[in-house]
Amino acid sequence: MSYDSPDYLIRREQSMAPTTAGATTEGAKFRSFQAMKLKKVHAAVITAGTHADHGYDVYVNGTTSVGTISLGTAAAKALASSALLDLNVATMDQVSVKSLADVVGVAQIVYEFEVRPDAVES
Repeated sequence: MSYDSPDYLIRREQSMAPTTAGATTEGAKFRSFQAMKLKKVHAAVITAGTHADHGYDVYVNGTTSVGTISLGTAAAKALASSALLDLNVATMDQVSVKSLADVVGVAQIVYEFEVRPDAVES
């Protein structure tokens, strides 16, 4: 059964607390009580990385990377995004990012998603 309103097609966003500096550190964990389609993941640099491999892998349920955001040594306030993901995420599945090789860089992560039309209404 789908919603009878086109409102479910509106893009939504969830902004997370800044990531923690450190190589291969997981952060910005997010869950939704509704099934969703993860469209893209965005990063805004807070502290510039010092390594060309500064960035984040995007994970669903912490097992397999589904996308990457490359930041390199971009200065504070620089923005970057993953490729278009269009990934279905089940109710209460965890979406997170894991930093790449850089140990200094910090970014604000924003998840862009749509509620799936088959999501349960509360």
